[in-house]
Amino acid sequence: MVALVVLVLPILHEFALQHQVYNNPPESVLTLLEYVRRLGDLPHFEYVLAFVGGLTLGTWMDAILTGTEGRQAERYAALADRAMRVREAIQLELGKVDRQRDHASPSLLAEVNSLMLDVRKAGIPVPFAPKGTEVEKWLEMASVYFSHVGPLLRDGHLREARGVAELVQMRLS
Repeated sequence: MVALVVLVLPILHEFALQHQVYNNPPESVLTLLEYVRRLGDLPHFEYVLAFVGGLTLGTWMDAILTGTEGRQAERYAALADRAMRVREAIQLELGKVDRQRDHASPSLLAEVNSLMLDVRKAGIPVPFAPKGTEVEKWLEMASVYFSHVGPLLRDGHLREARGVAELVQMRLS
């Protein structure tokens, strides 16, 4: 708050000099300055000002930090839920007996790719399949990745979730 006052005060002073407010102030400015002077004359005004300023700054900081953390937690929890659902869908697809080898459902592949993109946008590295990787191996790798990353994201362990991609990538290679 003090920094804000230090930054704004010179600008207001320059404005007042340019518009000759000090020499010929309008009535509204005189009234405002009188109120400010009266406030400054109150006993222990500096302590009250410091208390209110600190309370305001603390409330703002708490709202900013908590709000960001809350939104991030909701975002990661939603990704975790999707990861778990996609992992289950992959397990169902890989468990089908009548399924043709290397021919997964296009909607499942689209869902896997979409989730990988969302996870990458959230700042968590995702493994990539080297060129020529079989679809079945890619789905198995995605299932392993989602089974590890999903619970970590759900519980808020972001650093650990970021390390999982490297381990899964080494398995894939």
